[in-house]
Amino acid sequence: MDGMTFLKNLADGAPLGGAYYFCGEDAYSLDKGVRAVVARTNPDLRDMNVQRLRSPAPADVINAAETLPFFDETRVVAVLEFDADAANALAEYALKTPETTVLLFMRGGKAPAGNPLYKALDKAGRAVSFDPLTTSQAEAFLQKRGRENGIPLDRDAGRLLVQFLGTDLGALENTLLRLGAYVGFGNRVTRETVKTCVNPSSEYKVFAIMDKLWAGNKREGLAELAGLVDDPSESAIGLATLFERNLRAVVNAKQLLLGGKTEAQIVSALGVAPFIAKKAIRNAKKRSLRQLTASMEAFGSVEWRQKQGEAKAEEALVLACAQNF
Repeated sequence: MDGMTFLKNLADGAPLGGAYYFCGEDAYSLDKGVRAVVARTNPDLRDMNVQRLRSPAPADVINAAETLPFFDETRVVAVLEFDADAANALAEYALKTPETTVLLFMRGGKAPAGNPLYKALDKAGRAVSFDPLTTSQAEAFLQKRGRENGIPLDRDAGRLLVQFLGTDLGALENTLLRLGAYVGFGNRVTRETVKTCVNPSSEYKVFAIMDKLWAGNKREGLAELAGLVDDPSESAIGLATLFERNLRAVVNAKQLLLGGKTEAQIVSALGVAPFIAKKAIRNAKKRSLRQLTASMEAFGSVEWRQKQGEAKAEEALVLACAQNF
């Protein structure tokens, strides 16, 4: 089950009890899921009915789960850290957890498909994955949080925020609140406000540089890259990885084009924001698959060249841009 479905069901009053496996790469949503579960307990008795366990023995988890709620209908036990042995030992018990307890097994990251505990709860419909939202979902999230906090947010401004920061909901919400304070709560946050106040993520900066390079504006693109490489908060190897990832989308688009897919099918298949997918398709038409693959490999070899002593990562990155655009 995805996290949004779980939260919607919870908001609609779905019954809650027994064991659940919470995982996912979106830490904000994962934390929101836990808070939504805890909210089912009586706030006046919460200290006595919410228990958090770190690296517990299986017996400690069972004892906590078997404890009856204190003058409340629900008790929450959150297992925040656990190893593979504990997971294996608790796989059978998890399916028999009393309905008076919500037993949460929490693990950040992708769903561990081979884990016995996860497999057992997933089969029972009790595995919940809080994964990053799509760009359109992130934009809708911003509009919702803007309304809830009295911050009118222009759609173009919300779209730019997601482009700048990605779909990290924690970063988006914190930035939205700062923008609201900057313009004064009740006043509109515009695209210009975002441009003035928000420092784009490294991923967006690389995307903007590549946009210039693909357009043939090599001098300006390389100048911006030089400034980015000189920024002590940036890692040349990390930047090279972002360049490689951007090129991988173009390579994938090229392969799909060669396979006879339509542009609409490619936009759907690439799994990136539609405007990024459309640019990937446009750029894929400019070069052969061989050229694109060679360019992608040039950025992928930046770290290897530094480890081999051939060139510093910063130099290798700039050279890869200069030679491939």
